[in-house]
Amino acid sequence: MSFAGLFPEDPPPPEKSPGEGFHLFAQVVFDRPLEVPYTYAVPPALEGVIRRGARVTAPLGRGDKRVPGWCVELTTDRPDRPVKALEIVLDPEPLVDDHLLELTRWMADYYLCGWGQALQAVVPAGVRRDSKERQTIWLRLPAVPVTHDEAGKPIKLTELQQAVIAALAGHPEGIEQPRLLEHAKCTSSVVEGLVRKGVLVRERSAGRPDTGGTTTVSAIELPPLTDDQQLALDRLFPVIDHPRFAPHLLFGVTGSGKTEVYLRAIARALEHGKQAIVLVPEISLTPQTESRFRDRFGLVAVLHSHQQEAERRTRWREVASGKARVVIGARSAIFAPARDLGLIVVDEEHEPTFKQETVPRYHARDVALMRARMLKIPVILGSATPSLETYHLARKGACSRIDLPNRVLDRPMPRVEILDRRIREKVASPSPHLHARLVQAIKNTLGAGKQAIVLLNRRGHSPFVVCPACGQAAMCRFCDLALTFHKSKNKLMCHHCGNNQDPILTCASCQQPAIQYQGVGTEKLHEELVRLLPGAVIRRMDSDTMDKPGSHQQVLDAFRAGLVQVLLGTQMIAKGHDFPGVTLVGVVQADAALHFADFRAAERTFQLLAQVAGRAGRGADPGKVLVQAYDADHPAIVLASRHDYENFAKAELDQRSVLSYPPFSRMARIIWRSTDPTALEDYSKAVVAAVKAAHDRHRAAGGAEPVADCRVLGPSEPPVARLKDYFRRHAMIFSPSARHLHTVLREAIRTVRPSSTVEQAIDIDPVSML
Repeated sequence: MSFAGLFPEDPPPPEKSPGEGFHLFAQVVFDRPLEVPYTYAVPPALEGVIRRGARVTAPLGRGDKRVPGWCVELTTDRPDRPVKALEIVLDPEPLVDDHLLELTRWMADYYLCGWGQALQAVVPAGVRRDSKERQTIWLRLPAVPVTHDEAGKPIKLTELQQAVIAALAGHPEGIEQPRLLEHAKCTSSVVEGLVRKGVLVRERSAGRPDTGGTTTVSAIELPPLTDDQQLALDRLFPVIDHPRFAPHLLFGVTGSGKTEVYLRAIARALEHGKQAIVLVPEISLTPQTESRFRDRFGLVAVLHSHQQEAERRTRWREVASGKARVVIGARSAIFAPARDLGLIVVDEEHEPTFKQETVPRYHARDVALMRARMLKIPVILGSATPSLETYHLARKGACSRIDLPNRVLDRPMPRVEILDRRIREKVASPSPHLHARLVQAIKNTLGAGKQAIVLLNRRGHSPFVVCPACGQAAMCRFCDLALTFHKSKNKLMCHHCGNNQDPILTCASCQQPAIQYQGVGTEKLHEELVRLLPGAVIRRMDSDTMDKPGSHQQVLDAFRAGLVQVLLGTQMIAKGHDFPGVTLVGVVQADAALHFADFRAAERTFQLLAQVAGRAGRGADPGKVLVQAYDADHPAIVLASRHDYENFAKAELDQRSVLSYPPFSRMARIIWRSTDPTALEDYSKAVVAAVKAAHDRHRAAGGAEPVADCRVLGPSEPPVARLKDYFRRHAMIFSPSARHLHTVLREAIRTVRPSSTVEQAIDIDPVSML
């Protein structure tokens, strides 16, 4: 029996040709680790459609699989080899402009990834997939205020309705209904009454309703500037008025008013018709931060990775169209398609969350500096505890430094006291994990009607589950890491791979039944605080309790309103918050991260202590900080207690200079992982040998300029030798020359053939050393 004609034939494979019949050729990159673009012929039907920065579909590989890619260049030069033809142009308008193409080209070169991989990170998935836009209810005042009803009688408004009108004043584009209700502290029935009376206009829109306006500077009364803030703006305004690449480190103590400087600088850029991008750490991107910028500028586009795809696409379009002139977001917001960018601000520039840990492994602060350099615009890097890399740049004069050494209203910095846990307490503490003086200080604070923050940067109930007979700890079966007991879930959990199991009663090693649950996490400490402070309202903030949308902000709002007396949590409570009622901060296990296998361990400990200490005493009453530690004499803890960043930085930089660690050298880290430990060992050694050989070749070749040094450590086991059921190795490469470091790495990658059983990742300027 013949089936001919019953089914359509498969389309013929795309024809290869040396270019005959084609007049235009496209350079295309893909979401693959490819060094160079591929050349494709552009069919005549697509010549009037294709643009640089648009996505296309092209046949790739021997099987001519249809793969989406990015057109990065168009040329009429015929290739000297057969090429395939493009099939489809996916975007009627390019998703990225020439500037973002240039920026992603630099990212691909610097971070040693494919250009297409960089482009894939720049454009949100919702924009690429053209997601259906989320419809949102917006409320605004009508163009002509309605004060009388149809009968001509004056409309009477309740106090809550008046509060809604006041909240909308200065926002001609309107406010999303949920945010308006929150701001006016009312229910939807109040709004319904205003809509029925015609006092409010309600619209449903995917984005902000088009009222003909864009971002504007609000006419609200501005707070008076301190002398230090005015001096800072006197330094910043000239480079905003007459744009040039000018990086500035805004080095201000906690509570010194850095945000107000940002707001005034942004307002100045808007006066010149420019746009601004503000990067904040993900942990600080709260509705409080968003609200402050919206109150000042109205239309603000918020961009971050936790948004729904459709929501992110809407905001992206608002920025690209110029409707939103101010962008605020986490690290990926640095790629916002602002066509008239005039200023970039990176708040808390020292935060490690600005570094992406997947391909492309970029650092948003460094990308911000490069974007500003390409556009010849100023960039502000703000911090109370700058990264030593940025501090070193300022010390060399490569970055201008502006100081805000005093708190606003001349409020004093909090007094910090170290509680040495090695010394036996004169008065026995009612808690095994809290010093007696910290317990009493919390009671005194609550008795005075004030609030307290307690920081413990370890979640869970018991971090160690140990057999006292043989000393064996309960370990994750997929990672070389101890399991943590979570009492609320009654599970032993691995905080790295997510593996969980039921609690154990008998030791798996020696079969003894006397298992002990040791150590303390936020869950156990919360239980102790509830026991010690009967009647007090205590809330816990960590990733276990803040897993529902809006839960983070609910707790913060309740704490700010004085409805919560004690806020306990991990580092998410340490930064980016302003609580005037907090007069006491307690830090438990302040030295917990000091001895991690990471050359930045002391720096991060200092930064965390300085940041959380800065939450105290921001109101009218002075603040106090009590820091518990066993390694109480460590310089990071002692100098943080004195608010002495300068001496800490000097000592730490002196030590790194001796070791030739960043910022005195450039660094790359190569991480390998495999389920086959033998293949892993062989492959990692081959790559390291290739790196050393590449350096030796350049040194032997010599030349007019001396070849920079190159130091290789490894391959060796990283601090976590097995993770997610993969064995791991790593190597660290140091060189005073970034160019030489990149050269030897590129040559090594080309020399060693990729392994089918070993995965390799190259991290330039690594932040994580685990």
